Amino acid sequence: MTQSDVLEKFRQQGSIIRAGKLKEAGLNYPAIKHLITTGQVEKLNRGLYRWAGTPYDEKAEIDKLIPGGVFCLFTACQHYGLSTFVPSELHVAIPRKAKYRLPAYPPVKLYYWDKTSYETGITQVPAGDNHKIRMYDLEKTVCDVMRLRNKIGLDIAKEVMKNYLARKDRDLVKLLQYARLLRVESTVKTYVHILL
Repeated sequence: MTQSDVLEKFRQQGSIIRAGKLKEAGLNYPAIKHLITTGQVEKLNRGLYRWAGTPYDEKAEIDKLIPGGVFCLFTACQHYGLSTFVPSELHVAIPRKAKYRLPAYPPVKLYYWDKTSYETGITQVPAGDNHKIRMYDLEKTVCDVMRLRNKIGLDIAKEVMKNYLARKDRDLVKLLQYARLLRVESTVKTYVHILL
């Protein structure tokens, strides 16, 4: 198998490929190891490889695999610079009864949300080469953190609200509208009064 054949196999798989697919294409383990050693292929995880130098954005890949998903919570907080916490997985909200098969890589944590929680505040942000992904807007992200503060930690909730209130592009009217809709209005108001 030539280098261009291997590269074509990677392109067909969306820049990430499993070891089994490479073996089906005629590459044995020593050949795969040689590709890694020479820097042509990067090992992402056990049995998962990526052709070196090809553009890859984890969020764009997940957006393709979970077309109804909306990036939320820690992934959105990281995007907006609301928290210093770096999650080990991408956080994605889906409708309560939806079913998706998760990829082995990158790791994803799914949240099954009711209609109001899922549909409120969806926006599109750029990711990868000319790709836009669905993510909750700034105010919805803050409300989600407040809504799930006991699960994700009060320290992180406080950090997120503090960083949100320090932003010049904050929209407190929108924040309180979302908070009312998501039934966290009194909690959000308490945090705003304490931190503002």
